[in-house]
Amino acid sequence: MENSVEQTHNTVSGDLVGRDKYIIQTVMASKAKSAIRLEEDFFINSDEDNSTLLRKLKDGKTNGLTRTRAITSKLSAMKIIFQLNKSEEGKRILADIYENLLTCVSKVTMPMEDGELLKHKSDDIFSHFPALVSRYEDIIEIDEAFLEGLLYIATSNCAIRWKVE
Repeated sequence: MENSVEQTHNTVSGDLVGRDKYIIQTVMASKAKSAIRLEEDFFINSDEDNSTLLRKLKDGKTNGLTRTRAITSKLSAMKIIFQLNKSEEGKRILADIYENLLTCVSKVTMPMEDGELLKHKSDDIFSHFPALVSRYEDIIEIDEAFLEGLLYIATSNCAIRWKVE
């Protein structure tokens, strides 16, 4: 065994030296052809002064810049929401996007106990955004900034409690 090389889960003897292989797998979200939600309701809490949003972000020890960005992002998303709400199909698409966003959030927050603060970096949630954007690209033009605004709307709707680690 003096001419052997230890590799991940392998021992190579003799003059042969292999390499560890790394496989990168890209996960593609299935494309949406249309909204699958039948309901046309997209509920937004009336957190008009953003007190719920700000309290949750402040409790989570986010900095002032993040809190200001959250309000701006939420307001920008609201402009798009008002446009989408002008048609029945737009309302269904919006409900669809919002439900899929909450599903992405639940992948990060599901192991938590009730009432526990979000313990993951926002990047853990934001990493799901490109798949959501590409999922809807054939039926509506959205971007990650819009999804971030929806995320802060979800925070105002009491879906998420934040904590920075």
